[in-house]
Amino acid sequence: MARNIILPAPVLKDLSKLSKEIKLKFLNQLEMLLKNPSYPSLRNEKLEGTDAWAFSISMGFRATYIFVGENIAITAVGSHKDVLGN
Repeated sequence: MARNIILPAPVLKDLSKLSKEIKLKFLNQLEMLLKNPSYPSLRNEKLEGTDAWAFSISMGFRATYIFVGENIAITAVGSHKDVLGN
């Protein structure tokens, strides 16, 4: 189980552009990811052909991440299209 969350500067910049509601949902989902990565509302999935994973913030917003040792590094946050390209 992951111990810490890493939020790089580019991700923090993207996060700052999102609405307060989405930011709060992101934080709630991040907390759930640490507690129970299989929680249904996360819709947590491994991205095919990569070492990255993605989880749902809301129906229109996603975040991607990778494992760095025992930590989770968020690699992208934003709309489904911006983050996953589809």
